[in-house]
Amino acid sequence: MQDFREIMREQQVKWRENYLPHIKENGWQNGKQYNHILPRKYQWQNFYSEIREELEGYLKKNAIHPHTSIHNLLSSWAMCANLYWPFKNADGLKVFAKYLSTISGIEIDKIETMELEYAEEDLSPQKLLGEDEGMRGSGQTSPDLAVKFLTRDRRKGIFLIESKFTEHSFYSCSGYNKTKPGKPVNPDKRRCHRPDYIAGSDFKECHLIAWGRKYWDLLKDLLNYEKFSSLKMCPMSRSCYQLFRQQALAKGYESKYEISISCVAVDHRNEYLINSSVSVGLKPFPQGWREIFPDLQFLWLTHKDWFDFVKSNNRDGKWNDWLAYIENRYFNI
Repeated sequence: MQDFREIMREQQVKWRENYLPHIKENGWQNGKQYNHILPRKYQWQNFYSEIREELEGYLKKNAIHPHTSIHNLLSSWAMCANLYWPFKNADGLKVFAKYLSTISGIEIDKIETMELEYAEEDLSPQKLLGEDEGMRGSGQTSPDLAVKFLTRDRRKGIFLIESKFTEHSFYSCSGYNKTKPGKPVNPDKRRCHRPDYIAGSDFKECHLIAWGRKYWDLLKDLLNYEKFSSLKMCPMSRSCYQLFRQQALAKGYESKYEISISCVAVDHRNEYLINSSVSVGLKPFPQGWREIFPDLQFLWLTHKDWFDFVKSNNRDGKWNDWLAYIENRYFNI
């Protein structure tokens, strides 16, 4: 069976041939040229035309480090911007609020703002999570999209949304796979293959503790210890690391927001990603994540559900151009 990423690569190349025929040269990534990569000088052609100028200005104004793959037609970050950023206006926020209310069951009165690569100034990832100093978009946990809202009973809330497209997983733990300057090397990775041992040590045997990370401090009281201990290996070391970090960030934000929810928005066709939790002994996502953190607020969204919601609520034709762009770009296979 053909890999989902390869299917979408072929689809994106066809889209480029049809809609960007003036770009003849292929772009470079990791020292090689590919036809699904745009030359850097054309990177903003990777975005819906109505948001290009404003998006570029937003990144510069807020000192956000653009993703290194911003010129990649398979970029999940570009997909996120194309799908959600066009709704950062009065009419669009009303539609998005209605969608999020429907999907979450929360009675949202209004969305106050949407932000990309979000980080709170007074609750930084360095302060909350013990991460090294970074910046929005680079070197720290910063969700692709943050949505701040007010409920009808005037509670403040925030959705932290990680967007995925053709990725194969939510990546593996840095403490398991990587070395960091000035940080101790993991002396025994075999510990990560014994979740029961890690949990039994009150997570002191998790190498992230040696790096000063505070993820477990925020989340261990909400963990299903029995399920976690029964797994083949720590799920963060294999496929769940981004979810883990964002879930900890959402938990930390509860000191400021009455509702703080970690969310994932994925392509529903990406079965490899959805099943990436199975190898450690969990059910496919989202059930797998809920197995080990059953009491945490966690929302699983799909890009197609959002597209279909806009389509069904497009009574005045306001979103015709966007719907045509998104359908041709991502769903016309």
